[in-house]
Formats: sequence, C-alpha cells, structure tokens
Amino acid sequence: MRSWCFIMDLLPWSLVLVSGLIHASWNLKVKQVENRALFLALAYFSAGLVLLPVAAAAGSLLVPRSALIPVLLSAAAESVYVLALSKAYSLSDISFVYPIARGSGPVWATAAGIIFFAERLSTLGYLGIAIIIAGIIITSFKIGRGSAFSLFLSLLVGLFIGTYTSLDRLALEFTSPYNLLFWKFFVAGIILLITQSGRKPFISQVKNSLGMSFLAGVFILSAYFLVVYAMQYSNLGYVAVGRESGIAFACLFGVVFMKEKMDLRRISGVIVMFAGIIILRFA
Repeated sequence: MRSWCFIMDLLPWSLVLVSGLIHASWNLKVKQVENRALFLALAYFSAGLVLLPVAAAAGSLLVPRSALIPVLLSAAAESVYVLALSKAYSLSDISFVYPIARGSGPVWATAAGIIFFAERLSTLGYLGIAIIIAGIIITSFKIGRGSAFSLFLSLLVGLFIGTYTSLDRLALEFTSPYNLLFWKFFVAGIILLITQSGRKPFISQVKNSLGMSFLAGVFILSAYFLVVYAMQYSNLGYVAVGRESGIAFACLFGVVFMKEKMDLRRISGVIVMFAGIIILRFA
C-alpha cells in the first residue's frame, strides 16, 4: 500500500518533468531547422489534424458562440508567438531565448489576471514578479545591439504566452479542452501557413519539413496533455512549477547540442528567474 502511495506521489512530478523535456526538445528542433516559422506552421496544422477525430468523438467539434472570440484570438496570439519565437531563435541562443520567454510568460499572465479577471496578488506574488524581472536583467546584462533585439523578441514571446494562456482560460469557461485545442492549433496552423506561402519554393519546403513537423506537432500536444493529466493527481501550483523544468532542459540542450556557452552570469540569471517563478506560482 505504501509503495502504491509513493508511486502515485511520484507520478505527477514524473509527468511534468517529461512534459518539460518534450517542450524543450521541440524548441531545440525549431532552433536547429532553417525555416523555423514554416516548420512550426506545419507542426500546429498537424496537431490540429491529430485532434480532429478526438474532438469529433468527444462531441466538441463545433465552437460554442460564446467561446468563438477567445478561441480565435488565442489562435492569433499563438501565431504571433510562433513568428516571434522563430525570429528570436534566428538571432540568439536557445539558452538565452527560452528562459526569458518562459520566465516572463507567468508575469504577463499574472498581469492579465489582475487587469481582466480582477484577481488580487499578494505581497509574495509581487516579490516573485520582481525576482523574475531581476533574473531577466541579470541574464541580459551587457548584451550587444543584436542581442537587445532578441531580448525584445523573447519578452514578446513571453507576452503572447501570457496572452494566449489568459484567452484559453476564458475560452474554457464555455467549451471543452478538446474543442479549444483543435480549433486553436488548426486555425493558428492555417494563419502561419498563409504567412509563409510567399516563400519559394514553398511546396518543396513543405515536403521536406512535413515528417519532422508532424512529429513536433505530436510532441506539442503530448507536452500539453501530460500536464493536464498530472493536474488530476497533484496541486496545480506544483504542476505549474514542475512544467518550467523545460528551462533547465533547454539550457542543457543548448550547451550539449548547440555548443552554446553558459557563463556564470547567464546561469545565475536563469536560477534567479526560476526562483521567482516558484514564488509567483505559490503566492
């Protein structure tokens, strides 16, 4: 009986760690490919197609009228997120972009909760935000002009993470997760494919990227559903913090696979950001 309880206690943490690993893995692949935006456009479109039969089986294929606007806005925000992320990875290291984007995301989402959902933040919450901002400043201290633009893009990525997270939360008051994710990924994939259709040779690039993009789409969905499943067995705050383990994995991947340099300043900044995330999640 004790061993079973131990396994059940370990299960949610194992799931969120795997989710963080998967999330960092597909980000590494985005960093490695040449046409990042097209790669992710196909990944999102593929994720939508994978979810189509699931949403249909769950009876959640049609968007309720009350959820239509937040679902479409979430898809649009996800599209801008992808474009900003693709550009940021073309300018800077994954060990720089990923921590700042993921670290600033909770700050933007918390701000949206205060502004649009009338949420109140405790003193500890404000402390967490201040520490995250301090971590971002430490990580980006003494950077050049080109890196300053990648810092802006990384923060923009975080802003749209917070934006679509808030819109998803609103949409889920009126529809199911299957319905939201199907339409969100499907519409975002179409928007992104339209933005990339002017690139030539478009068809040959699609053919070359299709296989890995489909796999990335499955990874994106897997990371999300592992977190959702873990939430059934553990406190939401624990799961949310564990999900940010992707920051550590992304930094490790950057060093091992991309030969990026993690100096003491960047390591310190990432650690400070992660500490701020933990404080904010439990505030």
